[in-house]
Amino acid sequence: MGAHGGDVAVVVPWRPSPDRLPLWDWVRARWAAEFPDWPILTGGCPDGVWSKGTAVADALTRTSARTVIVADADVWTPGIPTAVDEVLAGRARWAMPHALVRRLTPDATLAVLDGAPLDGQPTVETHQGMPGGGLVVVARDLLDGVPMDPAFTGWGQEDSAWALALTTLAGPMWRGTADLTHLWHPPAPRRSRSVGSAESLARFRRYVAASGRPDEMRGLLAEFCPTPLEGSPTVYRYRNDNTGDEVEYPQPNARLEMLPNWTRIAAPEPTSEPTTQSTVGRPPVSEPKAAWVEYATSLAQDSDEAAEILTLTKADLIDRYGKEN
Repeated sequence: MGAHGGDVAVVVPWRPSPDRLPLWDWVRARWAAEFPDWPILTGGCPDGVWSKGTAVADALTRTSARTVIVADADVWTPGIPTAVDEVLAGRARWAMPHALVRRLTPDATLAVLDGAPLDGQPTVETHQGMPGGGLVVVARDLLDGVPMDPAFTGWGQEDSAWALALTTLAGPMWRGTADLTHLWHPPAPRRSRSVGSAESLARFRRYVAASGRPDEMRGLLAEFCPTPLEGSPTVYRYRNDNTGDEVEYPQPNARLEMLPNWTRIAAPEPTSEPTTQSTVGRPPVSEPKAAWVEYATSLAQDSDEAAEILTLTKADLIDRYGKEN
């Protein structure tokens, strides 16, 4: 089934403000024009401190869609249909359509709002998108069992913590190659460019410690979720069209993805058997710099160290934070 059909809803955590209203007006119109059959639901939280997890949960009370897109109110990507198709077809339980994030300049954002094309606009920066952030497509049963943590307040760390929980309990995400464009607005208050608050950083470290340990992750989620996801993580499954042989991998297999006689198929439903997965938070050396920045930030002792991390090269990060414990 194409991504323009299916039981899909768009969930947007949202709190109105004068500087962000024009951005959401533009993004909402884009959603409505390109995917008119998908309901668009904004979720909020009580006045006071902002909680993205609370806002997402609020929106979910108004939809029973089997596939949910959790999207920020200031982003857009052409990769949405492909990512949705992966989840609808059962080939992935959660997916991100984008690899790079293009953050537009203030003038470029104004030009887009005035009708200029989104592509080709100048950017403040372009960087690897952090897992769990910007726009994520999730099967509803997975979202109910691995919700975004409402205890993260203000800005920062909630997206990365959610990605660690999803990976640990549901398996790796499917990731597309499209760019995600982020419309400019004044940044939210935060402790530093990479750390929202000391409390959020401390809570994120708990997710890093539980990463790859399903029982520990379920215990962490149980603090706010009555039904943490049970079972073992989903795998990537492939079938040989010539022989009928099927194989499984914990990550996408680049070679089989390219061979014409191999097809990625929906994996069996996760079982309730205990898992022996023992992956830790430290990424492989082959992972991009963004993954090492995220990991190093989780170990930072204070905001000064977290800010310094952003200035280091990948080699510096591996040398400083990549040693075995």
